[in-house]
Amino acid sequence: MTASSAPRPPRLRRSAGDRRAQLVQIGLELLPTTPVQELTIDEVARRAGISRSLLFHYFATKREYYTAVTRAAADLLWEHLLPPPGTSPQEQVSGMLDRFVGWVETYRETHLAFVRGAAGGDPWVSEVYEETRGRLVEVALTALGLPDDLRRRQLVLAWFAFTEDLVGQWVEEPTMSRPELLDLLHDVLDRLTAR
Repeated sequence: MTASSAPRPPRLRRSAGDRRAQLVQIGLELLPTTPVQELTIDEVARRAGISRSLLFHYFATKREYYTAVTRAAADLLWEHLLPPPGTSPQEQVSGMLDRFVGWVETYRETHLAFVRGAAGGDPWVSEVYEETRGRLVEVALTALGLPDDLRRRQLVLAWFAFTEDLVGQWVEEPTMSRPELLDLLHDVLDRLTAR
């Protein structure tokens, strides 16, 4: 038997769940340089070593694929921002702010596309965005020891909108030091929630 006629090792067949997870992971790997709405199905399929049509076997539409990637990215953001157990309330908020600034520094274009997609009325982005913000508001209210009532929820949501906008601008064109930015964001939150 020659080397060219040697049998090839059997191809590893993935389960549907494994393949879906692989495809979402590829989308996540592309996100630092490509907003989710700009991911090309052809590139994702190429990286997975499958045909475009096979990708649509696992995700019926591009929108379904983009939603899965967006949800996975939001879950990663959520896990990244959550304070470690046993962190004091003051450190929880400060740590979340610091980690959020770092996230936007790393994934600025993707984060802005996420925020703008939600603001632009893309229902699949808006749903994931609203869920993520709602979870973050609950963590902030708990860390600050505030009651979860409509008024405070609205104030913290407004603060999140301010924070997202300011951090997005700051990452593009820093007009203050990072510690000054974090102090300003914390101060605005304190003033809003003290009323």
